[in-house]
Amino acid sequence: MDCLFLSARRTAPALVLLVGFAAPAVAVERAPRPAVVSSLEDALLRAWRINPDIQAQRAQVRATREGEPQARAALLPQVSATAYAGVLATRSLLRGGDTPFSSSTLTQRGVALTATQTLFDGWRTQNNVVQAERLTAAQRFQLRATEQSVFLDVAATFIAVRTGLALVEVQQKNVQFLTTTLSTIRTRLAAGVATPTDVTQAEARLARGLSDLNAVQADLVIARDRFLKLVGAPVSDRLQPVPAVDRLLPRSREVARDLAGRDNPAVLAAEEAVKAADAAVRAAQGQMLPQVGVQGQAARDYDTDSSTRRVDSLQVVGRVTVPLYAGGGPEAQVRQNRELVGVALLQRDSARLQARSAAYGARVGFDTATIAIRAASEEVRAGDATVEGIRKQLEQGIRTVTELLNAQQDAVAARARLAQATGDRAVASFTLLAAMGRLGLEDLGIRAAPLVEPQPAPDTQVRFDAWRDLRTPVGPSRN
Repeated sequence: MDCLFLSARRTAPALVLLVGFAAPAVAVERAPRPAVVSSLEDALLRAWRINPDIQAQRAQVRATREGEPQARAALLPQVSATAYAGVLATRSLLRGGDTPFSSSTLTQRGVALTATQTLFDGWRTQNNVVQAERLTAAQRFQLRATEQSVFLDVAATFIAVRTGLALVEVQQKNVQFLTTTLSTIRTRLAAGVATPTDVTQAEARLARGLSDLNAVQADLVIARDRFLKLVGAPVSDRLQPVPAVDRLLPRSREVARDLAGRDNPAVLAAEEAVKAADAAVRAAQGQMLPQVGVQGQAARDYDTDSSTRRVDSLQVVGRVTVPLYAGGGPEAQVRQNRELVGVALLQRDSARLQARSAAYGARVGFDTATIAIRAASEEVRAGDATVEGIRKQLEQGIRTVTELLNAQQDAVAARARLAQATGDRAVASFTLLAAMGRLGLEDLGIRAAPLVEPQPAPDTQVRFDAWRDLRTPVGPSRN
């Protein structure tokens, strides 16, 4: 049941500034204003596309993903070309003979092509690849968490604007009622039926009503400005109802808490961070294992000495390096990474506890607001009937002005509580979905044109294929 009361306002016509001196008037057009947003679906779509927090996290995913080819590069050949040119001057001291010294000057030139291939590095590269993949997966889950956090802010602000419009309408009707009542009491005073005290009471209530109206209008202005910051477009004065998401909510508080501990994207990101930290430990341990590699070089040297014009050489060398002592650095790095695994585990547990607590609290707030709506609806019905009854009895002289004003104040407070409880229930439902990781566009049934998103991590069967990025792709290209 939608209990928000919306009011339409007239928008001022677009202004055109005319500047004219001796020349004919020239119309200076203002920059086009962004289209207003009237539905929560449009607000979420716009935020999904242009919100800077979401865009920044998308860029972070793309940047983190580049760590995967960087890690795989260690198993790819390293090829370099070298060219050199210079002058070699020599002077030799001879034994005996007529000339004690011999000198020569050679112009040296040459080119070389060197290729180095790592064959075994203690599985450091494989573990670095796993670490890079897990960090990318963690950033993807963090992107989901950022999106859902922004979506929750957008939904809460949209609902705050709707609630603000409803409260403004309630207070406007209250001011109209009090203004009419004051005019009636002044007429009754002139007729000798009312007293000056009745007039002062009505004036005081009207002043109080104007103050309450100003307060809710100020809250509405703040909510509108926050909406503009999140969505990048102003919100309309005529808003569509907030879509009901009750069908997506769990049956009980315990179920909500369990789902949040399992599916919350912050929890999933923390779990991937644990896997990345564990891979970092194994990569650090690989520094203490033997390293095997091969190096080949093809070179051509010119004018190597006075009797040789050119020398061609081809060299292939295999190397096995066994670390014996490195000052304790690798061991310290292993210990450090093990501590970081413990940190990641604790952060995962903290994220899970926060998600579970947020889901449980949101479900409690949802249930409480549901009860408050029922009570406020009954209170509004009774309050309206009471005001109408006392007004008629006042005309008959069997009720006082004070009783009428008190009854009106109670009725206005009931309508305000109903509007607020309706908004609180909607916010609690979206908060619960966000805590469970189910506040995405696809979860809400909102269709959006696909963006060019980062691709998922490579399949485990080919992720250690160091040559994959150099092969001609088969099928759809990878972005």
